[in-house]
Amino acid sequence: MPTDRERWDARYAREDPRSARVPDGRVTAAIEALQPQPLTALDLAAGSGRHSLWLATRGIVTEAWDVSPVALDLIMARAQVAGLTIATQVVDLAGGLPTTAPRDLVLMVDYLERGLFPHLCALLQPKGVAVVCTFTDDFKGEHPSQRFRLRVGELRGLPGLRTEHATEHNGRALLVARRV
Repeated sequence: MPTDRERWDARYAREDPRSARVPDGRVTAAIEALQPQPLTALDLAAGSGRHSLWLATRGIVTEAWDVSPVALDLIMARAQVAGLTIATQVVDLAGGLPTTAPRDLVLMVDYLERGLFPHLCALLQPKGVAVVCTFTDDFKGEHPSQRFRLRVGELRGLPGLRTEHATEHNGRALLVARRV
């Protein structure tokens, strides 16, 4: 059975390096509404970088973490073509978090590792913001499996974070929460 890294490497090896997926509109709208705008960001489980690239185009100093070095190579190639700088780091988020400087924004989109929830606060500067957007139990698609879907209300009340905005609709949940 392949490891997570091998599975994701194989998926990203098939992706066209010349075209990136469009960022999630709910996520970009939530970030655009933030005041003050973030200066630094950490994109957890960044995949091939649709959100990391979007953040960097707005002048936000961005670092992308993912288990797949192939995905991070795509980010670097796309950033170079666009004249952007994005730091990357291979991190298996299921194995815990490396020590890092806190950021103004931590982003986690279409990824669910419940063990990270208690640690999001430590990744944020005082008054920093976490934006989490992922699938819920009522999502109509076959993937991701139920194991990687949130239960209704599961994102509310994360330790050390004050919810500023939360929605659950059509199989998707979005949380915007500020470090208190």
